Amino acid sequence: MKILAFAVAASLTLSFSGRAQAPVGPGSVKLGKVAVEVVKTPEFSLTSGPSKRTGRSQNWLEIEVDYETKAEDIDELTFKFSAIIEKQLVNGEVTYANISKGREHFAVMYITPKGLDKLTKGKALTGASVENVFVEVSRQGQVLDRGSFKPGNLPNMPQMAGFLFNKNQTPFAPLFYDRYEEIKTTRN
Repeated sequence: MKILAFAVAASLTLSFSGRAQAPVGPGSVKLGKVAVEVVKTPEFSLTSGPSKRTGRSQNWLEIEVDYETKAEDIDELTFKFSAIIEKQLVNGEVTYANISKGREHFAVMYITPKGLDKLTKGKALTGASVENVFVEVSRQGQVLDRGSFKPGNLPNMPQMAGFLFNKNQTPFAPLFYDRYEEIKTTRN
């Protein structure tokens, strides 16, 4: 009986140690392409209640980066996005939770139509309006990788917060749910 108990304990110990998570550090996350795209406000139909339309679908700026993870499971990753639009540096961040190993991961942030209007001073957004976008991924304060839309380094200039929003803060929240990891929320 003691031999059976010892064998069970030994096999459990080996199975748990085999699943021990490898440390997450530099090299465990690799950023890919940073994509910038103008997207229209999604439209939804209501089956009851008032219909309130603005008359036209407006432009949002979507910034998305694909990434690959090499660690088996990562509890959370924080993505800091910085964009230079019309010579103004705006930033924001999003934290994703429960990321599994593999390719085909995406992080996304948005700039609202009113935010774009303020940044461009009412002019139409053009390709030249977006000078560059930088993305930094970290875990518990440790930077794991950096990427950018165009080659270059993040300049040292004043930054403005409040322009970049995570997907859950936009009308895109219910869309493409399986494309993105779950966003970590803070509970009050």
